[in-house]
Amino acid sequence: MSDSENKLLSAAVSLRKKLTFVLQWIVIILMAALVLDVLWGVISRYALGQQAKWSEELARLLLIWVALFGASVAFSMKAHLGLDYFAEKLHPAAGKLNSVIGAAISLAFAIIVFLFGGWVLMKQAIDSGQTMVALPLGMWWKYAALPISGIFMVVFLAEQLLERCLAPSESELEEEAAQ
Repeated sequence: MSDSENKLLSAAVSLRKKLTFVLQWIVIILMAALVLDVLWGVISRYALGQQAKWSEELARLLLIWVALFGASVAFSMKAHLGLDYFAEKLHPAAGKLNSVIGAAISLAFAIIVFLFGGWVLMKQAIDSGQTMVALPLGMWWKYAALPISGIFMVVFLAEQLLERCLAPSESELEEEAAQ
């Protein structure tokens, strides 16, 4: 790997680590708000006799954001679902190709579904002017999590694709070690 490739990969890894740190704290804060909201809903229902009308809708909104931002964190940490059993059985060169193709497909999916599809869905919700039933927020807030988390997913997947393309395969490492 050349010096410029090393620098590029190092910069991408550094960006990923910083974004992951920020995202983890966002997920922690959203999860804490979700727990407090659900706790308040339970207390208001059983101790006060009537559940606060907004608590269920806020819990639903927070759950959407926690799930999508948590998925972004999983992409960053390479902790998303994968079938490594079969990939490990491949020849090293085929394994590298398989890894690159998998990252490219995941990146394309994130761009199409999360960025493009999420943006279209959010734009339609903004244009409709709908608001949530129990919260004074536009319905688009529910859908905004899609393109925002999609941005993070695309950045993380692009970094992984770059890493997989630039990383030498096992056979290249063996040849280098033999010299």
